[in-house]
Amino acid sequence: HYWSFRFLHEPFNIGAKDAVGLTSRIAGFFYLFFVAKVSLKLYPDLSPTRRLLHRLVFLTAAISFLFYGYIENPPLALPAEQLWVLLSLTFLQVPTMGNLAKCSAALALTALLHGRASFLYPALALGCLIPAGTLLKRLSRAVVGSLVFFGCIAAFVTYVFVIEPNHISGGHLGNVTGGGNRQMFVTMSQMFSAEHWQPIVRSLLIFGGLIAPLGLLRLFTMWRKPDAVSVWCLGYLAADVVYLFLWEFDYGPYIDWDLVASGVCPLLLMGSMLVVRSRIPAILILPLLLASSYISNTWAVLTNGAPLGLYLTPTAEAPSSTVSCTVKGLKRTYFKDANLSIPAGPAETDVPYHEFGPSTIAQVAPGATNGLGGVFDGFVSIPKEGRYRFFVLGQGNFRFTVGGHTLVNRWVGHEWRVSADREIRFPSAGRYPIRLEFFTINQNFPVMLDVESADYERRKVTAEDL
Repeated sequence: HYWSFRFLHEPFNIGAKDAVGLTSRIAGFFYLFFVAKVSLKLYPDLSPTRRLLHRLVFLTAAISFLFYGYIENPPLALPAEQLWVLLSLTFLQVPTMGNLAKCSAALALTALLHGRASFLYPALALGCLIPAGTLLKRLSRAVVGSLVFFGCIAAFVTYVFVIEPNHISGGHLGNVTGGGNRQMFVTMSQMFSAEHWQPIVRSLLIFGGLIAPLGLLRLFTMWRKPDAVSVWCLGYLAADVVYLFLWEFDYGPYIDWDLVASGVCPLLLMGSMLVVRSRIPAILILPLLLASSYISNTWAVLTNGAPLGLYLTPTAEAPSSTVSCTVKGLKRTYFKDANLSIPAGPAETDVPYHEFGPSTIAQVAPGATNGLGGVFDGFVSIPKEGRYRFFVLGQGNFRFTVGGHTLVNRWVGHEWRVSADREIRFPSAGRYPIRLEFFTINQNFPVMLDVESADYERRKVTAEDL
């Protein structure tokens, strides 16, 4: 990440988060490729054609890595999880204590990067017991694997408490101890509701393509021809399914895509076993893989409106020299419709930093029962030339423009959380036009705008800036 930032950020003018996110997506792509390559050792007798099919099964899902549009928070845990899968396959083929320690340490790393991976511990424990050996040998593997896994996490937690206590935020350790929405799990009644499980199933099919159902088919054929990797994949799938269906998603399964992608990996493994061992001619399987790639690519269209292009940091137009600002803040107008054409009250001076709820919506926009929109319009005062990064947080549809450039445009009709940061270079000090638009049907949502530069850390945009 460091070297890609140095290489892409300054010489090629690519936004910092995009430079980091690009390496995450490429890493995810190649980790899937390496998992496919290592797992080919399971099939030493495969023909060149079948070996190619095996790789293509994994690369169909990797299309999503390269074109997925939500890049603001790169899922670093996903490549680490693929490393755990790779090492697990290695351990199952050569069940030494050394390979087991590497496998357990990789899962601990994944859990530290995202607490969700701690739910995969049952799959790790199952993997310790699968290779042949006496009962004592298998139990000793489980003990060693557990000690390495929990020991790595305990060492990190101890380090944070003793050496870096300033990294503890809000009284907890974030990913190490669980989710960030303070609820963590849905109730049993919610778990079986269509509103909860249907989006999860759809997202699994979108990301995994037509290979995912083949993975489920492998569950039925496994009982006739069981093998160590298939049994481990079953445990991996069961552990991830329990998590996916119990977890209270922060932004929904379509946005929290790293969680869904982890659930696809065991399906891909089992699906590839079925594909490479079947007697179906390769020429008939290729259209299936092409269709899977196409479905996988729709992920980007669903979330971003189009496949993601690299974000090049724009340079703002010249500042407005004829503007005389006598009022602090922006002109804010609320609207009742997505076209922002039916006002819900008069325009007022305001700053784009609010936590909306049913009571506040009823107060600021009476009669807005089918959704609430708003426009913040005016000028932002830039104290000196240079790069500035703006952070926006909203719900549903969001558009942010400053200095003559639209930095965020998520007006795609989906009720998902919008969280983005974008850079822009201002050529000189002065007042630049700024406009923020939003519309959502959600009854509880934020609208927030932060800024940072080389001279100050991230902070809320206040009336003094506007």
